[in-house]
Amino acid sequence: MRSNVAPFAALLFLVFSALLFKSCKSNDDDAATNVNANVVSDLPEGTWRISYFFNNNADHTNEYISFTFNFNTDRSVEAANDIFSETGNWEYEDASNDASDDDGIENDEELLISFTNATLLGELSDNWHITSASATRVELFDESSDGNMQFLTFSKL
Repeated sequence: MRSNVAPFAALLFLVFSALLFKSCKSNDDDAATNVNANVVSDLPEGTWRISYFFNNNADHTNEYISFTFNFNTDRSVEAANDIFSETGNWEYEDASNDASDDDGIENDEELLISFTNATLLGELSDNWHITSASATRVELFDESSDGNMQFLTFSKL
């Protein structure tokens, strides 16, 4: 006499597995679309400072601690301290626009910062990947062409 329990158990296992797999489905597609779009409205709302800058395998935050940054709605950014000021540009690039992407990471959001003079601020010129953004903090990273990781965090004053 052959038991019908084994095929039923296998079918039950497959149905349960399919339901479990569906419930664990990633929301990466939904999350990748403009989750940090608030940077467009938050950055121009106040004065910012660099609270962390890691570049060339070293912490360079202290070199920028005296600077304040004002991100304007016309996409200019003004950086100044007591003895120096420079105006650059900034742009937000959402996940659907990787046209100027320089590193092959697809479907990410970026903050593009550009200072044209070869000054200390020129080190900030890059296509920065947005790790997180809020009304008071923007965390960014990039991988340089030599494989070194760079991290930049702006905090609102």
